[in-house]
Amino acid sequence: MRFIVRLFALIGLFGVLLTAGLILLAIKAKDKQPTLPQSVVLEFNFERPLAEAPGEDGWSSLLTSRRGSVREVIDALEQAGRDPKVKGLVAKVGNASQGIGTTQELRDAIARFRATGRFAYIHAESYGDAGSGMTPYYLASAFDQVWLQPVGTVGITGIAVTQTFFRGALDSIGVQPQISKRADYKTAAEMFAEKQATPANREMTESLAGDIYDQMVLGIADGRHLNADAVKAAIDHAPLLDSEALASKLVDKLGYFDEVEAAAKERAGGKAAGADTVDLLTYGKIAGSAYTQGPTVALIVGEGEIVRGGKDGGAFNDEPSFAANRIADAFDTAIEQSNVKAILFRVNSPGGSPVGSETVRHAVDRARKAGKPVVISMGDVAGSGGYWVAMDADRIVALPATLTGSIGVLGGKFVAKGLADKLGVGVDQVTRGANATIWSPASPYTDSEAARQDAMLDAIYAQFTEGVAKGRKLDIEKVRELAKGRVYTGRQAKDLGLVDALGGYDIALQQVRQVAGIPGNADLHIVQFPRPKSGYEMVLDLFNGKAAAEMASVAQARGAEKVLADYGPLLDMVQPMVRAAKRQEQVLMMPDLSVNGPAR
Repeated sequence: MRFIVRLFALIGLFGVLLTAGLILLAIKAKDKQPTLPQSVVLEFNFERPLAEAPGEDGWSSLLTSRRGSVREVIDALEQAGRDPKVKGLVAKVGNASQGIGTTQELRDAIARFRATGRFAYIHAESYGDAGSGMTPYYLASAFDQVWLQPVGTVGITGIAVTQTFFRGALDSIGVQPQISKRADYKTAAEMFAEKQATPANREMTESLAGDIYDQMVLGIADGRHLNADAVKAAIDHAPLLDSEALASKLVDKLGYFDEVEAAAKERAGGKAAGADTVDLLTYGKIAGSAYTQGPTVALIVGEGEIVRGGKDGGAFNDEPSFAANRIADAFDTAIEQSNVKAILFRVNSPGGSPVGSETVRHAVDRARKAGKPVVISMGDVAGSGGYWVAMDADRIVALPATLTGSIGVLGGKFVAKGLADKLGVGVDQVTRGANATIWSPASPYTDSEAARQDAMLDAIYAQFTEGVAKGRKLDIEKVRELAKGRVYTGRQAKDLGLVDALGGYDIALQQVRQVAGIPGNADLHIVQFPRPKSGYEMVLDLFNGKAAAEMASVAQARGAEKVLADYGPLLDMVQPMVRAAKRQEQVLMMPDLSVNGPAR
C-alpha cells in the first residue's frame, strides 16, 4: 500500500514539474525577441483597451497576449522617434476604447513622433459604427493621413451625456435611499436619490460637456487644418457618409487596411529597402525603453477605485486596483532607494475609501519629507479620493479633459424594509448600543444614527477642504467656494489653481526635472514601483505557497457565490438597475457611490 501511495506521489510531483516546465517553455517562446527589418513601419490597433501601467495581467498573460499600457505605447513611440530604422506608423481605430483624457495623451505622443520627421497613417472601417465616433476620430485627427473604408461613416455626432434616475423604481419596490452629501455638486448618488437632475447637477454637466466639446472641436480643427466653424458644421451634419467625409476634408483617402498598409510600406522604401510592419508593443520590447539612463525617477501608478488595505490583484485577478497599502508600500520602497531622486505618481481614479485615500496621501507627504519630490500625473479621472491623494504633491499635472476636483463627500444606505414587507419577508433585530443599526438596510436611521452620519460627513469634508487649502496654498474660503463636490475638467481646474500644468507624461516629467533640480534636457531612468513580476517569478510562486493561498481564496469566493445563488430572485430584481448605473458611471466617470459609509 505504501508503495502505491509513493508511486502516486511521484507521479503527482512529476506532473507538477512537467506542467511548470511547459509553462516556462511557453514563456520563453513568447518572450523570444524577433529581429527587426531594415526599414520598420510600426503597426498598432488603438481599439485595444490600454491599462495605465506596464505589469503582469495575471496567469492568462503567460500564454496569451498581455494587455498593453498607456505608458508602454508612449515609451515605444518615444524610442521609435530616435531610431533611424523606424520610418512611420500605421494604425487602426474605429470604436472608442480609451477615455478622452487618454486619447489626448496618445494624440500628444503621435504629434511628438511626427515632429521627428516620421509619418503616421490611420485607418478605420468606420469611425463609430452604430455609435459615437467623436473619440476615435479625435485620435485620428492627430495623424497626417486619415483613411476610411468605403461604405464606412464618420460618426462625429457630438457629445451626449445621458443620466438615468432610479428613485421612482426604488419607491415602487419599497427601497428607500438615505444618502447625504457635502455639498450641492456631489451628484454621484442622484441616480438613486432623485427622479431627475438637480439644478447643480445640470449646471455642472453642461459645463463639463461644453468644455470637452470645445477641446475636441479645436483639436480636430488643428489636426485637419480646418477652422472650428467647419468642424462644428460637420458635427451637426454627422454621421457623414464616406463621400461626405472626403468632401469635408475630414478624411484623406477611401480604402482598405491592406491598401493603407501597402502605402505605408511604400513610403518607408518598399521591398527594396526591406520595409515591413512590426507591432508597436513588440517593437518596444525589442528596442527597450527610452528612459534607461540618467537620474532615477520612481513611477507609481494608482488605477481604479481606491480601496483600504493591501489587496494587489494577485496572479488570478486581472482587474486593476488601487489598494492603499500596496501604493503606500511602493512609496516606502522608493523612499528607501537612495538613487531615486523623485517620484512620478500616476493617478487614474474616481475615488473610493476615505481611509484608503488618507493612507496614500500620507505616503505622498512622507516621501516629500524624506527629500523625494512627488509629481502627480492625472489620467482620465482623478476626482474625489483621486484628488485627495494628490493634494499634497509638489506639482499636479492633468490632461485638459481629465475629470478632477469633486472635493466633497457623500454617504448613506438603502433601506429595504419596504421591499421585505412587499415580499413577505420578516426581519427581527436584537441590538445593543444606540447606533447598532446605523449600517443596517433593515431599518432607517434613528435620530442618533443620522447625527453620527452627519458628523462623519462634516468632519471628512472639513479635512478635505482644509487639506486642499494647505496643499495647494489657497485661501480656505476660495477652496470652500470651488469645492462643494464639483467636478472640473483639467483645463478648468488649472484656471482655478487645483492643478499646476496641463499635459500628460511628457509635461509631468518636465515638472519632475524642475522640482528635483535636474537639468531640463537631461535623460531620466524611470523605474516602476512595485516592479511587475516576470513570467518566471509567477511560475515560481507555484512552489512557495502564494498561488495556492490565492487559489484557496478564489475557492472560498466561489462558495459564497453558491450561497448568494439561493437569493437569485431578489438579485434579479435589482441587477438591471445596477447594470444601468454602471453604464452611466462609465459615461460620466464620476466618483463612485458608497452605501456603507462616507465616500469621496
